[in-house]
Amino acid sequence: MIRFIHAADLHLDTPFSGLEQTSKELAEKLRKAPILSFAKIVDQAIEKAVDFVLLSGDLYNTKQVNIKAQSLFIEQLQRLDKTEIPVFLIRGNHDFLTEETQTLSLPFPKNVTTYGPEIKTEIFETKTNERIAITGFSYDRQWITTRKIKEYPNRQPHVNMHIGLLHGAIETSKTREANYAPFSIQELQEKNYDYWALGHIHQFQQISKQPPVYYSGNIQGLHKNETGEKGCLFVEWSPREHTVQFLPTAPVIWDSLTLDLSKIKHLSDFIQTLKENIAAKEYKQDVLVHLVVKTQVEDDQDLIRILQEKEFKEQLTQQLGFSNVWIVSVELTVEEAANHQALQQMYPEEWEASLRKIDQYGAFNELTENIFEQIPAKYLNQTNSQEYRLEMVQKALAKLHLK
Repeated sequence: MIRFIHAADLHLDTPFSGLEQTSKELAEKLRKAPILSFAKIVDQAIEKAVDFVLLSGDLYNTKQVNIKAQSLFIEQLQRLDKTEIPVFLIRGNHDFLTEETQTLSLPFPKNVTTYGPEIKTEIFETKTNERIAITGFSYDRQWITTRKIKEYPNRQPHVNMHIGLLHGAIETSKTREANYAPFSIQELQEKNYDYWALGHIHQFQQISKQPPVYYSGNIQGLHKNETGEKGCLFVEWSPREHTVQFLPTAPVIWDSLTLDLSKIKHLSDFIQTLKENIAAKEYKQDVLVHLVVKTQVEDDQDLIRILQEKEFKEQLTQQLGFSNVWIVSVELTVEEAANHQALQQMYPEEWEASLRKIDQYGAFNELTENIFEQIPAKYLNQTNSQEYRLEMVQKALAKLHLK
């Protein structure tokens, strides 16, 4: 049985500067979180006596050389070196190779194999004499539009296991992720590899059962949209069977809670209801909460005004009394029924007709073509979606009706 750890998207030097306004202490706690998460991954690798560790890109958040982040990363790699656990790593679109990164980077310990911009296959033997082939490449620029998957060789015939390391995005008819070494599931399957260790997508997900193709997700949530547990994958593989186990390691998680203001009449009731909701979650880690408050036009405007005040958010965490929970943002939304009523009041028939025309896929693209040329590809699919447009309307209505 071959045993290994698959992790990706460490983003070790993420500044989390936006949290400075909420709490400098909290911002510093979050800045330390990625390396603490990686240290836990190393703990798991040593405890489970894995044969090797795979890191599938975006070790750092930027291409800029950060000596402190490098030093902390290397300390953990040295722990693996002392226990004779090899590490195979690639660079992604955030920490792509440049002349600066190659000349100013600190040296890795001898157990680390890094991949350059050309497709390369490394073959090594485990302590139990199993031959493993690992194929991959590193980004040397932020965007890679070529189908690098076509350059991956077919499975090596004389190895016990062949693994693909790839930082990139699945290309489908519904996505525009062509800037990140695009590939299809069929292209992965055609290589006949035994496992694909993917990076780039920050959510743990299984892409294919046979062969096993996984995104491990990132090791620490970076913002309010990256909710829930983050960590790595522990894989046990043999020609007959395999298991893939998600191991949570992030010391800080993000979560989103929703309260319905129509059922709350007093500020004290609001705080008590929120307390009960948080207590029911039984959080074990430090948690950063994005609070969504559902409102209607007829709700108590004085209470709504208080909820919108900056000072309210700052005091709310203190009032709740949890040592490991912070309310970092409060969003007020208008219920859809109120949305419809408000739209009827705001727009004449001619304007509604114009909105319907813009909302058509072809017209929307035609009107915004020049704008889209300036937007990174990963945001385009979100902007085109019906859910995104509805969210924008809701936010606009909230500002118009809740002031």
